[in-house]
Amino acid sequence: GLLGWYMVKSGLEEKPDSYDIPRVSQYRLAAHLGSALVLYSASLWTGLSLLLPRHKLPETHQLLRLRQFAHGTTALIFLTALSGAFVAGLDAGLVYNSFPKMGERWIPDDLLTFSPVLRNVFENPTTVQFDHRILGITSVTAVTALYLFSRRIPLPRRTRMAVASLLAVACMQ
Repeated sequence: GLLGWYMVKSGLEEKPDSYDIPRVSQYRLAAHLGSALVLYSASLWTGLSLLLPRHKLPETHQLLRLRQFAHGTTALIFLTALSGAFVAGLDAGLVYNSFPKMGERWIPDDLLTFSPVLRNVFENPTTVQFDHRILGITSVTAVTALYLFSRRIPLPRRTRMAVASLLAVACMQ
């Protein structure tokens, strides 16, 4: 709640370039979204672990690799969601509204116009939108690869359904 208030407060401050449109800080928006995702995921994990007994699976090399791949995919999805907060905070989705190209180009000219270069990743709407697109495509690819890898391993029905549901949600998104 405190982080939410801090985020909203940034949108209530008058800025000379805002033209009376309230805008929250993209940094505070990303922090708020990130903390919400962590809190929600931890709550869901705890609830499911109380409702559903844990399967005792043999710790095979393939299962350990699947688990590592799943953790990496989770981190990638989290990063993609956070990059979406920067897109929303900067209204970067309005800069280019064509896909897969951005306008008439695959890589737009105004991608790295800010100085220093690292500032583009967080404050240049074109770069923020480009990064979010790349992360989104990479996330869907990782989820698809995770699904295909999981099909080669003997897993409980519930786990197979979870991986298939993840793929379905990623494709819908």
